[in-house]
Amino acid sequence: MSKRRKQPVPQPVPQGEAAEPTASGGAVEWPSPIRDGEWVDAAGTRWRLRGVRRRTPAKRVEHLLRSPEVRVLLFHGPGAPTEVAPGDRDALCLRMRPHLREPEVRAPGDFTGFQAGEFRDDERRSLLVVEESC
Repeated sequence: MSKRRKQPVPQPVPQGEAAEPTASGGAVEWPSPIRDGEWVDAAGTRWRLRGVRRRTPAKRVEHLLRSPEVRVLLFHGPGAPTEVAPGDRDALCLRMRPHLREPEVRAPGDFTGFQAGEFRDDERRSLLVVEESC
């Protein structure tokens, strides 16, 4: 009987999950409510993406960013999202604007990307999710 050491089997990333390689070769999952079509916040509220997984028009994104009634979450990396305060939304809009237009216009050396999606809960409240990648 031979003694073989069991090698760890790499676990596949579930469909719909983003992954980024780590220094050890594993994967770190990045949350993506836009890709998944829904988000459940810390309070347990279920938010569903409006539309059929299509890109939210730039004008609509800018309108939602200006609305103080709309909650805005910024996802960047594998950690928890950051809530964007109303006073910080103009700066976010300026950073996002070139990336929301079709065709996307990037400055030389700019590897940043943005996706935005409008979500609604059962009470018809709006949530704007912004996903930043680089």
